[in-house]
Amino acid sequence: MTEAETTLLERCRAGEKDAFGSIVRKYAGQASGAAYIFLGCYDEALDASQEAFVRAWRHIGRFNPDSPFYPWYAAILRNVCLSRLRSRARHKTVALTEGHADPSHNGDPVLLAQRNERSDQLWRAIMKLPLPFREIILMNHFQGMAYKDIAEALRIPIGTVMSRLHSARMALREKLAGEEP
Repeated sequence: MTEAETTLLERCRAGEKDAFGSIVRKYAGQASGAAYIFLGCYDEALDASQEAFVRAWRHIGRFNPDSPFYPWYAAILRNVCLSRLRSRARHKTVALTEGHADPSHNGDPVLLAQRNERSDQLWRAIMKLPLPFREIILMNHFQGMAYKDIAEALRIPIGTVMSRLHSARMALREKLAGEEP
């Protein structure tokens, strides 16, 4: 975590909304991409990431300033997405939009995947993985999170992160092999 981010987070904990706005701008793209992996709908992903930022602001006093912000926020985002998935299952709702993200949003990991056929195959295979595998692949490979940060965000031991990541990679390899022409 940079000194500038530490200062911003200290200002957030002191109640400065403008400082939190800077944090939101920094992580908004990463957050909506992560939510998309969970929810499969771009608009719902934007709503979920926004809801998670609101919750993070409400509970910023619980944030440990000695820890990086994103793993703490990622745990909140994960809970919001899981809650939406449970609600969707209870109400048997289906997302009205299918496919990938709005192409006007540069930097979105889903957009980047759309740009060539192999990447598109990869995303289809990732979306077919069970949720625990999808999220661990996303956090490690697409968001570059360290094992320690993933463990913190998911509230699991580092050994479980490594094991789940290995299993997720094997499952993804099998799905991709099944899609070869």
